[in-house]
Amino acid sequence: MQPIYRNWMRFFIGISLVAILLIAPACSSEDSPAVKPDKSTSSAAAVPTAETKPTTVPTTAPTPSGGTINISETQVIENLDPHKSGGWNYCAICYGSVTESLVILFEEEGADYGSLVPHPYLLKSWEMIDAQTYDLHLQEGVRFHNVPPVNGRELTSDDVIWSFEHLRQPDPLYVYRTIHGPLDRMEAVDKYTVRMHLKAPAFSIMRFLGLSDGSQIIPREVEEDPNYDADSTVIGTGPFIHKEWVPGTSNHAVRNPDYWRPGKPHLDEVNMIVMPDAAVRLAAFRSGNLELLDMEWGQAQTIWGDDKWEMERYPGNRQRGLGFQHRRPPFNDVRMRQAVQVALDLPAFVDIIDDGEGKINTGYWWSMPNLALDQSHVPQQDLDKARQLMKDAGHDPEKGIDVVAICRAGDPYQCRIQEIVQDQLAKIGIRTKIETDDAGTWRERAFTRYDYDLYSYSAPAHEIPERFHKLFVYGPSSFNTVGSADAQLDSMMEDAESSATQEEYEQRWLDYQLVFMEKVPYVFLDTPYRYTAVQPYLKGYQNSVAGFNRFQWISDWKFEK
Repeated sequence: MQPIYRNWMRFFIGISLVAILLIAPACSSEDSPAVKPDKSTSSAAAVPTAETKPTTVPTTAPTPSGGTINISETQVIENLDPHKSGGWNYCAICYGSVTESLVILFEEEGADYGSLVPHPYLLKSWEMIDAQTYDLHLQEGVRFHNVPPVNGRELTSDDVIWSFEHLRQPDPLYVYRTIHGPLDRMEAVDKYTVRMHLKAPAFSIMRFLGLSDGSQIIPREVEEDPNYDADSTVIGTGPFIHKEWVPGTSNHAVRNPDYWRPGKPHLDEVNMIVMPDAAVRLAAFRSGNLELLDMEWGQAQTIWGDDKWEMERYPGNRQRGLGFQHRRPPFNDVRMRQAVQVALDLPAFVDIIDDGEGKINTGYWWSMPNLALDQSHVPQQDLDKARQLMKDAGHDPEKGIDVVAICRAGDPYQCRIQEIVQDQLAKIGIRTKIETDDAGTWRERAFTRYDYDLYSYSAPAHEIPERFHKLFVYGPSSFNTVGSADAQLDSMMEDAESSATQEEYEQRWLDYQLVFMEKVPYVFLDTPYRYTAVQPYLKGYQNSVAGFNRFQWISDWKFEK
């Protein structure tokens, strides 16, 4: 008998071939009329609580419900090494499904949306010895997957130490070493205790240990065994064992019978199907071939209010923006970056791309009010000021200048962003030439050759400020594609990182954002509201302020049909 995921793939191929027949009625607003939800009464994402993710091994073992869950993924990944760069290399189902981290991040009950607090995950507990020393106590009896070359051996302190040495190696693909910059070294106190030494006090260090990409614990054998290909498969301690990856098509994992939380997971298999086309995803969901679907309002309105599915609207976990190349003219001059910022009609991006269902970000994501500047700080369009800034930088708006803007083919937003930017900047004499590249060429130009003046992006919003700013703005970061080299911004990030309290941490990031918006390494655009539709028989699912984090609870998901 063919595996279930192969049956699903036959469906996927079929639906792609007959997309016109399936999609047109599914996407018609007349098919399912909807009233736009009232923003003033919108609900935030379901708040995970300590009860939904136990931090100790349960004493009872509930019977698994079984079943195969099918989830869509829009982005093509190039390898499965969980320690390599995020974005295009990130295995969305791996974290929480296949691999796990030392801590788990979620909002405590009653807390502000986005106020993520670390809780034990692979750790049983931790304690601060002093401001620069922590003892991390592992859960005992946790085993890696029972597959070669690890063969189900127990997780120990040595694996934690190796994992953090591995993800902090100097190879530029291992970008998260920048975030773990405060970490000096780790040492094994005993089999289940790791002593973590910091270079200086770092308030956020325990949050860093729970990032959905950049903290996953994997066995040292994945690099030591010459017969193991760390780019094409992944081994962890999670509730599912990775089975097969078909590049550009699918990822498949099966139930781990030896998972350290007895009775979990409930499901038998997880399929992540690459489906870049939004209409195909919607058709697959409506026909029951996907269990959950993430959408923005343009699609959500076609099924909003239909009681066939459970629907949720929440502050978005996606963000879009525009980056400048600082290494060459004209945008190595801060006045030219400032000119673009005030030349843009920022609310228009929400109206055009989000159908009005979103907000413009300031120096962080508006959906995290405890960390972001409020909407009064959104730059206002001022064309006269923009032209004067251009003149001050030595450019005549009447004669104009030509710049190169790149976007990635297949991304539903990148090129649309550049088209809006092109139209708006023409008003001050900046002529953008949009060059659309395939994914590989775009990545090479953006992250290796730095061959652009402007680049656009549409990416997951990050759980903590460091995950954007320490990677994409911080001078020493290998992922600082724009070439920002501002000592003041770097110093302010380091100061925020070393805060002694949550209040100090938040205030320092707010102060940083004011300077960030003055220096303009990026212009932040919109974060839309997001909508998730769930098949009614899927129970235990929860949204997260960071999209990848939802899989931290996948062992609790189950079908009730």
